[in-house]
Amino acid sequence: MILKRGVIIQLIAFAVITIVGVTIVLVNYIGVGRQLLGKQYTAYVDLSDSGGVFTNAEVTYRGVPVGRVGPMSLTKDGIRVKLVLDRGKRIPRDGTKAIVANRSAVGEQYIDLEPTRKTGPYLDQGDPYTIPKQMTTLPVRTEELLRNVDQLVGSVNTKDLGTIVDELDKAFNGSASDLQSILDDTHRLLQTADQAYPDTKQLLDNSVTVLDTQRSEAANIRGFARNLNDFTASLRKDDPALRKTIDNAPGAVDQTHKAIDQLSPTLPTLLANLTTTGQVITSRQNGLRSLFILYPVEVAGAFTVTPGDGTQHLGLDLNISSPPACTEGYGGVKHRWPQDTSLRNPPLNVGCKAPHNSATDVRGARNFPKDALTPVPALPPGATTGAGFPAGGAYGTDGGSKSSEAKGKSSGDGQAKGKAAAAAAPTGQLSNGRLYLSYPANSVEFAGYDPSTGAVYGPDGKKYVMPRTAGNRELGDSSWKWLMLGPLSQ
Repeated sequence: MILKRGVIIQLIAFAVITIVGVTIVLVNYIGVGRQLLGKQYTAYVDLSDSGGVFTNAEVTYRGVPVGRVGPMSLTKDGIRVKLVLDRGKRIPRDGTKAIVANRSAVGEQYIDLEPTRKTGPYLDQGDPYTIPKQMTTLPVRTEELLRNVDQLVGSVNTKDLGTIVDELDKAFNGSASDLQSILDDTHRLLQTADQAYPDTKQLLDNSVTVLDTQRSEAANIRGFARNLNDFTASLRKDDPALRKTIDNAPGAVDQTHKAIDQLSPTLPTLLANLTTTGQVITSRQNGLRSLFILYPVEVAGAFTVTPGDGTQHLGLDLNISSPPACTEGYGGVKHRWPQDTSLRNPPLNVGCKAPHNSATDVRGARNFPKDALTPVPALPPGATTGAGFPAGGAYGTDGGSKSSEAKGKSSGDGQAKGKAAAAAAPTGQLSNGRLYLSYPANSVEFAGYDPSTGAVYGPDGKKYVMPRTAGNRELGDSSWKWLMLGPLSQ
C-alpha cells in the first residue's frame, strides 16, 4: 500500500506536535530534565521524623508553590529530605524555617519555607544548603491528637457538664427574639464598620504618626506637666494675693478710666502722631535689632575701663572732623543759634548731596542702606486723622490753663497771666553774627552760653567769659561756687 505524499506530511506534523507536547508536559509539570536545563536547583531539610511528607509533595515559600519534594533518605538521627526548587524565587538561606504542614484534616502534607530575613545569601547560591533540624517544625500526629482529645473529654465531669447545659437552657430559654435582635444589630454594626473601613484604616495609619510624635515628645510633655504642676502650685500658694488683686482691679480700672478721660483732649492727637513714628520704626527694624544686639556688648565692654584694681584704664583719640561733616547740599541755609527757639518751618529740600563714596560724613535718609529698610506698612483710611498739635495747647484748653480746674477762673485772671507770660518772654537782636537776648528786670535767666568758647551772653547783651576751672575773677571770693554752677552750664 502506497501512502500519498499529503498523508505522510500530516503524519510527520502530528508526530512532531506529539513529541513537543509530551516534552513540555514532562519538563514543566513532571519535572523531567528540568535540573539538566538549569531551571531547578536542590536544597535539603533535616527532620527528626517525616511528619507524613512524601516524595513529590509540594514545597511552598510563604504559601506560594516553588518546587517539589524529592527523594528522602535515612540519617543517624532522622531523615534528610531533598527539595527540588524552581529558579527565580530568591529564598534566603540563613534563618529560613521548614514547616511540615497539613493542607487539610485528612492529611496531604507539604513543606512550607518561612524566612526570618529578606537579604541574602540565598538557597540558589553556592553548594546545596541543608536546613538544620532546629529550624524545622512537624505537625501533631493523628494518634497524639486523638489521645489528647480523649484526655480532654475524659477530664470533663459529666455531672458538672449537665449542670452547665441546664444553666445555659435557663439562660437562653425564651430569649430567642433578643438574641435575634443582637445578631441583627451586630450584622448592621459590621456593615457600618465595613463601609467605614477606608476611614478607619486611614485613622489607624495616622494614629501611628500621632503616637510616634507623642513618643518622641515624651520628654517635653513630661516637662510641660511638671511646669504646669509648679504653676498651679504657685497659683494655689498666691491665692490670697490674687484675690486681693482681683478685688482691687475695679478701683484701678476706675483710675485708669479717669486718667484716659483726662488725657482725652490730647491722647488721640498723640496716637495719631505716633502712627508716623511707628512707620519709621517699622521700616528700621533691622537697624534697631542690630542696635539691641550690640548694645549689651558695648555695655559689657565698658566695664573693661574699670577692672576693679582701683584705677581706670582708658585712652583718648581726638578724631575731630574725621571724617569732616558734609556741607554739600546745604548752600543757602542761614545759621541758627540754639537759643533761637522761635517757630520756623524746616527746609525740606536740603540734605547731604555728596556721593556714597565721599570722604565726608555722608548723612541723611537718602544714604541709608536700602537693603536694611523694610517696606513701610500701609495705613488704613483715617489713621492719621487729628495728627499735629492739639487744639488749645498741651492741656487741650482754649485759655492756655494747665488743668481742667483752671476753667472756673475768671477770664481776667487768664488775661493777666497771658500778659505776664508775654512780659517774661525775651527779646533778641542779631549783631555782628551774634544773638543778643534781653530779659525783663524781674526775670532770672541764664542764656546765650557758647560751650566751645565758654562765653555767656547775659540779659543785657554783654559777653562774659565763664571758665570751667577755678579762679574766676568775675566771681571774686565766691568763685568756689563755680564748682557747682560750672557743670550746669555745659
